[in-house]
Amino acid sequence: MIYQGSKARFRKYIIPILQECIDRNNVSIYIEPFVGGANVIDHIRCENRIASDVNSELIALLKYMQSDNSLSIFPADCSFEHYADVRENRKNKTGKYSAEYTAGIGYFASFSGRYFDGGYGRDSRGSRSIYSERLRAAKEQAPLLKGIAFDSCDYTRYKGVKNAVIYLDPPYKQTKAYNNQKFDYNKFYDFCREIARDNYVFISEYQMPAD
Repeated sequence: MIYQGSKARFRKYIIPILQECIDRNNVSIYIEPFVGGANVIDHIRCENRIASDVNSELIALLKYMQSDNSLSIFPADCSFEHYADVRENRKNKTGKYSAEYTAGIGYFASFSGRYFDGGYGRDSRGSRSIYSERLRAAKEQAPLLKGIAFDSCDYTRYKGVKNAVIYLDPPYKQTKAYNNQKFDYNKFYDFCREIARDNYVFISEYQMPAD
């Protein structure tokens, strides 16, 4: 699924590294605490696949995709007016649209998948529907989400986990934050140090402390 910072373009490099660790060490638990568009975990083979994100609307959409692979609640196309209406209702918390519907319109129709943070996704030539393309891609991905346990929670939920492969893809330092969210990097680094004692930990980042 289109998502800011998505690893869809790089998963052909990332997945073999993770899968080799899972297979070589007979690991039965794979965890992604920053699942985003689920573009890595949907191709991982492991007995237990666990994914989470602090964005509860995103998790609602991913769970909905599991239950309805055809994504039947979404229109074939999405006008700017409808996009703006969903965005306004989300802002005002009117409850007019469900969490999964709000998330779908937000991710499929927003510029660069920035979730109501970058404006309506338009094609400068007007010859294609960005929303329709992303909706179609989500329908193709939906069957791959079968069996994944999704939850909305902070990454620190996984303190105490043992013998798992954990792939962390946090908001990158010194890049534009997701919807202006603040991220405590020092807290994250301490978390990584702690869980690395009992798990196989992999992190996508441009810069990390030396240890």
